[in-house]
Amino acid sequence: MAYGVRQERRGKSRKAQFLVLLAISLIAVCSVIVLWRIGAFLYDYYARFSRYDELIVKAALRNDVDPCLIKAVIWKESRFDKRARGLKGEVGLMQIMPDLAAADWARMKGFRTPSRGALFDPELNIEIGSWYLSRALRKWRAYRECIPMALSEYNAGARRVNLWKPAARDGAFRERIAIPSTRTYVDEIMEKYQDYRKNWKPQQS
Repeated sequence: MAYGVRQERRGKSRKAQFLVLLAISLIAVCSVIVLWRIGAFLYDYYARFSRYDELIVKAALRNDVDPCLIKAVIWKESRFDKRARGLKGEVGLMQIMPDLAAADWARMKGFRTPSRGALFDPELNIEIGSWYLSRALRKWRAYRECIPMALSEYNAGARRVNLWKPAARDGAFRERIAIPSTRTYVDEIMEKYQDYRKNWKPQQS
């Protein structure tokens, strides 16, 4: 009788040990999977900040815009996430509006307006955004604060910039921006723009 009890206890002990080992193995496997996913996410997050540099430089050259400014706009608009979607229908890296910027670009270039899905393509998205920004810069180039004015148009539209523009071309503009979110938008991009001008050296091919 005692022998049978000992055998039963040994069996239960082995079963308990097996279950503990199984639990440890499962935890280890899950930990590896979680760490791998975290690592992949972090790599993708930090790598994408330089992933589109070549496209930015090429679009900058074609549209005569400082690549540091384009990169600062992308940083603000999407944090370099090509899948980004805005609350008002904005798409991709530079948050292009399909029925506004994309339609204007297509009409000026003599192309068919790109589909919403096509605008998620980084090269096309950056090209349209750079063209749109370049057009605004040219429009306000006579003003001292032409860059903040162009950025305000990119964010809030040309009609509002016309209302906010100073009477004198050398007058202050930023303090006249009536929408707080647009003022913050401009201030943050200008700060990032200066940072890129100091610390980012784009390779021009």
